[in-house]
This record gives sequence, C-alpha cells and structure tokens, in this order.
Amino acid sequence: MLIGLVRDGFLRCFCNTCSVNSAIPGRHIHKKPMKKGSKKPKCKQPKKARYHATEIRCEEKSRGGMCYEVILAQPCVEKPEPQAPVSPRPKSCTHEEIQQKLQNAEERRKTMEASRVKLTERMTKLGEAARKRDEINAAFITTTQKDLDEKLDQTQNNREAYLNGLKAKVHDHLSQVAAVNKKSESDKEDLRVSIEAKMSNAEEKRDENMRTMLSKLKEHDDHLRQVRLGHEEAVKTLEKNIQAKLNIAEAKRETEIMKKLETLREHDRRAELVRANKERLMAAEKHETASSG
Repeated sequence: MLIGLVRDGFLRCFCNTCSVNSAIPGRHIHKKPMKKGSKKPKCKQPKKARYHATEIRCEEKSRGGMCYEVILAQPCVEKPEPQAPVSPRPKSCTHEEIQQKLQNAEERRKTMEASRVKLTERMTKLGEAARKRDEINAAFITTTQKDLDEKLDQTQNNREAYLNGLKAKVHDHLSQVAAVNKKSESDKEDLRVSIEAKMSNAEEKRDENMRTMLSKLKEHDDHLRQVRLGHEEAVKTLEKNIQAKLNIAEAKRETEIMKKLETLREHDRRAELVRANKERLMAAEKHETASSG
C-alpha cells in the first residue's frame, strides 16, 4: 500500500482544482464535476516527464493517541527528459563525452541507491513504529483488560455485598412484620374478649333497664288511671255545679223578665193616664176659649 501511495504521489497533480493521475492509464478521477461544454480538464499533465516535489502525510491514530508523519522529498538529480524517437543518424562521440555520460549515469545510480536506502530506512522506521504501536496497543489492551476485570470484580463484590445487605434488611423487616402480626393477633384476641365481655354486660344492663322501664311504665299507667278517674269525678262534680248554677240563673232570669214586664205595663198605664189628662185639659181650654169669644 505504501509503494502505491509513493507511486501515486510522484504521478499526482497539485493544481488544487482536480486530482488527476493521467500517467496511469484508466484512472481519471475528478473531485469536482466538469462543466457542460468543456472537453478537457482544467489542468494538463506536462508533456515531458519530470520529477515533482511530493509530500505524503500518513496519519494513523491508535487508541493510545500515537501518530506519525512520512515526508518524501524530491530527488537531488532530475531524470533526463525522454526525447522523441528520431531516425538514427551516425554521430561521433568523443571520449570526454562518453566519460561525462558514464559519470552522469554513475551519479544517477548513486542517487537512486541513496533514495532506495533512505526509503528502506524509512520503511524500517515505519515497521519499528508499527511494532511499537502494536506493543503499546497490546500493553494498553492488557492494562485495560486488567482494570476492567478488577472493576468487574469490584462491581461483583459490591453487588454481592449490596444484595447480602438487602437480604439482611428484608429478613429483619420480615421478622418485624411477623412480630407485629403476632402482636396484632394477640391484641385482636384481647379486644375480642373485651368486646364480648362488654357486650354481655351491656346485655345484662339492657335487660335490667328494660325491667326497670317496664315497672316504671306500669306505675305510670296506674297513676294515669287514678288521675283519669279523679278527673272524671271532678268533671262530673263540675257538671253538676254548672247545671245547678244554670238552673238558678234561669230562675233569676225569668224573675227579672217578669219584673221588667210588670214595670213596662205600669209605665204604659201611667202614660195612658197622662195622655188622657192632657187631652181633657186641651178640650177644656178650647171650650173656655170658645165661650169667651
């Protein structure tokens, strides 16, 4: 995977508008969609192959928080540009030119060897870092597992202690409930006995009160009978007295009526005498008046 990243880094476009690997056939990846009417991407790969500055930042984070970066710089000597094939022409090279070419080839070989050594060292460092990361991860996993086991044991112990305490509380509560129930039953029995005794006493008192009330009612009936007899006798006596008084009053009334009738007759007789005397006097006065005239 790392070799592929290095290879893609050398052949990658850094125009910040697209990501085109045109040197690899069949791989044209554009992050932004192309506008309608545009036939070519915004950037083009150089026609001549060159070495470009390449920076690869690999970041991997483990559970321990470790990260590292790998930066690959450009080589010291540029690769000669490939020339278009031309028809071979006879050319005469001097000894100095041949030596110069050999020297350049040797320098390029050394540069490539140095780059390969550096890449090997970096790969070794990466392997060492991966190994250390694995060791750290393993140690972290072991420590975490141990802590987790300890926490689970502590939790289990706490849970058992809590359950034991809860069972003890429940047992004590049940004991108290049983004692309270027993006491309640005893109190209930005592209350029942007391209520039965009170009810029997109340029954006896009620019977005695009924007898007392019956005797009082009988005495009251006798007294009422005597009072009624006395009242009847008094009424009879009063009726007799009233009848006698009525008879006396009737006799007196008849006597008074006779007296008044006699008085009226006497008054009528006197009035008749007075009227006769008056008429006689008037007749005498008329006769005297007529004889004198």
